[in-house]
Amino acid sequence: MAKLSYWPRFLLIATVLLVLAAAGIPPTFKQAQPQFSYIVQASSSEAAAAAVSSVGGTVTQTLRIVNGVAASLDQAAAARLRGNPQVALHADGPVQASGVESSPKQAAPRRGTVAMPEQADETAAESVSAETYTRDYLLYPSAATGANTLHNQMVPTRQTECRNQQVTSASTRENRPLRGWGVTVAVVDSGMMQMENPSVWTHKDSATGTLVAEAAGRCIVYRDFLERSVENGNRFKDIRSYNSTDQHGHGTHVISTIVDNRAVQLSSTTQATPVGVAPQVNLLVARALDKDGAGTYSTVIAAIDWVVANKQTYNVRVLNLSLYAPIQGPYWADPINQAVMRAWQAGIVVVAAAGNEGPGAGTITAPGNVPYVITVGAIKSGRYTESGYDELAAYSSRGPTESAFVKPDVLVPSSRTIAPIPDDSTLARQIPEASIQEEARVNYGIGAPAKEHTYFRLSGTSMAAPQISGVVALMLQANPDLTNNQVKHRIMKTARVALNQTTGEPLYSIWEQGAGMVDTSQAVFTTATESANGGMDVNLDLSGSTHYWGNTTWDEATGNFMLIDPVSGQTYVWNGATRTWAAATRTWAAATRTWAAGDPLWTGATRTWAASDALWAGATRTWAASTAEPSLSGASRGELLVNE
Repeated sequence: MAKLSYWPRFLLIATVLLVLAAAGIPPTFKQAQPQFSYIVQASSSEAAAAAVSSVGGTVTQTLRIVNGVAASLDQAAAARLRGNPQVALHADGPVQASGVESSPKQAAPRRGTVAMPEQADETAAESVSAETYTRDYLLYPSAATGANTLHNQMVPTRQTECRNQQVTSASTRENRPLRGWGVTVAVVDSGMMQMENPSVWTHKDSATGTLVAEAAGRCIVYRDFLERSVENGNRFKDIRSYNSTDQHGHGTHVISTIVDNRAVQLSSTTQATPVGVAPQVNLLVARALDKDGAGTYSTVIAAIDWVVANKQTYNVRVLNLSLYAPIQGPYWADPINQAVMRAWQAGIVVVAAAGNEGPGAGTITAPGNVPYVITVGAIKSGRYTESGYDELAAYSSRGPTESAFVKPDVLVPSSRTIAPIPDDSTLARQIPEASIQEEARVNYGIGAPAKEHTYFRLSGTSMAAPQISGVVALMLQANPDLTNNQVKHRIMKTARVALNQTTGEPLYSIWEQGAGMVDTSQAVFTTATESANGGMDVNLDLSGSTHYWGNTTWDEATGNFMLIDPVSGQTYVWNGATRTWAAATRTWAAATRTWAAGDPLWTGATRTWAASDALWAGATRTWAASTAEPSLSGASRGELLVNE
């Protein structure tokens, strides 16, 4: 049949529409409605998927760890699900790499030489000896934690190896240097630098894109959770060409903080030692953040789900989360936090960044607000402070949390931490002044990176969390039978509180410094058997039958935060104000009269969340959907705080 020309065809369509309208018959087509991403939870993932289908939505991802799915819904479908009492509906909100603060540029030493820490002025130079661990050392992660002094210490270690895509462990032990052997650390972040050749990955799963590299009894496992696209740099021609990638750079810095095995001379008086805190761990890397360091709830939850599902296969003992999302409500109602709690329930030690929203009170971000996990804040080393003493970093987020818990749990020196970033990454381009102009072959002990990488000085709780993840790996190499609650108790019990040497009083409140600065050696070798998170049951919390409320109270009349130690009966008070300490007599010490004689039982709970409790708004901080969200743009996270 001959085709109708344009005008007759147009007149025919118009006539049909007029006839239908006159007859009161609606046309069979309608304008497509805009779609939005949500997380839908129900009694199971299957029930959530059925609920989505019943309103005409589309399931985009299954999220079994939170009994839910990610879904694409228009406004009408979302409204219908909100009215369904069997369903919980959440926006698939943004997640960001915990922002980093760059430092002023410093010329690097020529290869084969050692540069001593620069001094801001003569006064700082005179008092640099007040630094606790970092004195005289270049601030590579191993020096910032004091792990460099332990790397050559031999400890009985379970005979463990990674072979045929599985970590196996025997009951027999052999002496190995304290470098994290046999422990697998999972990292959810922006990926990992490209390897020199895709053939480094000895096993490749074409269905999921999971890559495994094995060598000398260790392994690295990598999986990309971002959409396959040219923009995400993961649209490879075939599985043979598939490789790791990190377009943003944050993930490489975080991973290298833990596992960079490149040996450097940290001071003029020491022998070379690895850059990373635990350079012989196995790695499980989930790429969930894009070139801007941004991701979504659903992507991060899917990554955590994968980590937990592979716990037994790869002996995953530690999960590092150097990322954040704004607080929207109580810890237990947030889907990312629920996934984190599932990881803790599975026995994994979860280490989370406190956030870089300090110095105000109540600035801890998710998932650092989960009471069970180890939440890490940042210290600024004395060489960079006016006093010359190690101080709490201004950017480091403070507690209490929205549910009245004390956070952070511990601190570690993490301002101007040195680790590599891919030169072509977004972060490297945003903050070139953070480069120390040192290029070297990063050493993960398996294969080789695609090229030499520049090392950058970065500050932030993003840098703090992986340092503690590395410390935990050392603890678990030496003590593989520890539970996650025991690990948390040991690392807090042995931490050092910032004290005024004259009065013996704490320089910072517990909502600012938690248990204090981590003491790596004491954390590894203490014989304490107690557990943190007393009075709390993560199983009841996840079931929804019981939720917990921290021990912090707030006096509206005085504006003070208060806490009565449940063991000692001592009352701690903080007005939430930012302060500077002019006194030059300070120390980070294992105190005998602070924080209940060093036994931080306030990490647990003696109260439960009641139906009558409103979201806590201590010091006028309101959480219920009105919290001002931190900026999530990549550019804004790259803004410089050169004084940090």
